[in-house]
Amino acid sequence: MIGPQDPGDRMKIEAVKLKKFRNFDDLTISSFSDGINIFYGPNGSGKTNILEAISLSSLGKSCRAAQDSEMVKFGSDVAIVEIEGTVEKKK
Repeated sequence: MIGPQDPGDRMKIEAVKLKKFRNFDDLTISSFSDGINIFYGPNGSGKTNILEAISLSSLGKSCRAAQDSEMVKFGSDVAIVEIEGTVEKKK
């Protein structure tokens, strides 16, 4: 799991990599800005699935699924979620 250690620390996500996670076969997002990032697209395109993967990595559990198997793409045995980031310590 990743995440700030102290309440004042900030975490910056630098990349999200998903394999066989929900509706994604293989997705890499590595173009996050320093400010606010917005995911947009048509319904069912996977916006919430990306947020769920980030939540899973930072909290250790899904914000949606009751069981881990619900997050594995249909027909696959395993899903992989990788989040790369840095933590800025509170000054």
